[in-house]
Amino acid sequence: MELHTLLLCDHAITAQDGKVSAIGVFSQINVARLPAVTARFFIVAVLEADAGSHQVTLQVVGPGGGDLLPRPPMLTMQVPANARNANIVADLKGLQVRELGRHRIELRAGERVLGSTPLTVNLVLPQPHPATA
Repeated sequence: MELHTLLLCDHAITAQDGKVSAIGVFSQINVARLPAVTARFFIVAVLEADAGSHQVTLQVVGPGGGDLLPRPPMLTMQVPANARNANIVADLKGLQVRELGRHRIELRAGERVLGSTPLTVNLVLPQPHPATA
């Protein structure tokens, strides 16, 4: 099994023909304070594998190397008999972030990391509004 693409986006749609549309691709989020809970986002993966059913896990790894998801979601992918590629679209809601810096979204097959994509968490302080007279 080989990972070709791993994206984070605001929304993803899978068409009837299997094509995936990823809308609002990003690699960083801004928070006003910690801990923070992320808004809903999607993870899109394109993998190459033998025909049949395959299971992969999704994990978020913090800057210090710790796993953020105590029970990482297991995703099942079906590769048709006449194909070599399949897509996975996962919906991640309410991820709790406790650290600033570079996190990683990893896709794993068992203990093997197929690949990862960065998710950088930045602290953005609210800007004071100028006084009006």
